[in-house]
Amino acid sequence: MTASLPTVVALIAGIVVCGTLGDLTLSRTMKQVGQARLQTWRDALGLAWRTLRAPGFYVGGGCMAGAFVALLAALSIAPVSLVEPATSVSFVLNTLGARFILKERVNRTRWVGTLLVTGGAYLLFF
Repeated sequence: MTASLPTVVALIAGIVVCGTLGDLTLSRTMKQVGQARLQTWRDALGLAWRTLRAPGFYVGGGCMAGAFVALLAALSIAPVSLVEPATSVSFVLNTLGARFILKERVNRTRWVGTLLVTGGAYLLFF
């Protein structure tokens, strides 16, 4: 690792926060845009047009772009074997956001799966 630990931690936090905000914003936006039938090209173009007119599309896309830039910066100064497992906390934050912000139903099995995946990723540190 060539950078200081606080820098790496800040970049990983940026990846997690921006990525989670982007996922939640894009999910909410696409639910507002509506379900797509996508049986014809006209249906696909209509979905694209409705998506491009939704402000949340640009907010979510901007957050995802910020997460990607932070990921690129983190990977330039820290090993991927450190960066990728550290970002797995985003699984938990996405599930919490899905439940409490998007009001999705998250059953016990999904919670256990989320925690197992996150815990498994953290085992990669050792």
